[in-house]
Amino acid sequence: MIFGTILPSCRTMIDSPELTTLERTGRMRPRKLTRRGADVRNRIIGAMISCVVRSGFDATTVEHVMAEAGLSRGSVLHQFPTRLELTVATAETAMRAVMADAEGRSAAIADTFERLAQYPAIMWETHTADHGLALTDILLAARWDTELAHALLPVTSGIELQINQTLLTLASEAGLADPAAFVPHGWLLLASTRGLIIEYKLDAARPMILAAIQTMHDEHRRLCERLRLKK
Repeated sequence: MIFGTILPSCRTMIDSPELTTLERTGRMRPRKLTRRGADVRNRIIGAMISCVVRSGFDATTVEHVMAEAGLSRGSVLHQFPTRLELTVATAETAMRAVMADAEGRSAAIADTFERLAQYPAIMWETHTADHGLALTDILLAARWDTELAHALLPVTSGIELQINQTLLTLASEAGLADPAAFVPHGWLLLASTRGLIIEYKLDAARPMILAAIQTMHDEHRRLCERLRLKK
């Protein structure tokens, strides 16, 4: 499995009682969650994702999340005393869900070269799902919200290492001569996908955006073929 050796599955993360994100980073006193607490926590995060996808991160308040989750203010604040803590936990959950989704889609492609060559389509599908859309909106907000950007760093830095390893594994299994040379392209592909999704969501019928999406797919395949030929 592509992600299995470097990342706990999304299901394991959701079902198991664990320390909160900010607790693991040393910002809060460690507190283990009960099974019920973990269930409530993930219900709140799921509601946050739904609200962000529907209304945008800036417009999403704790009150919106409470209504979406069908929980009292006390229940929400017990798990997430601040909107910042809820946002960081939501971003981490979304990141891991996107990666788990990509893992499943990749594993369904038997040919290892095609798995790499078709990765733009995999990225597109995972980042246009609710977890991916919510994540992109939160990351965009962090551009001008320095407190959010700082709080996200412990999460993003670790996951970026996992993404690097995933890209290396994909390239190596695909038979590329120099897997490390593919990694910067993988990051370019990720950034391009997120940017094009924003444009696509504005108007899915714009010919220039549809052409750009197709070009991204075609150029990626040609690069994979060139790197394989150098072996």
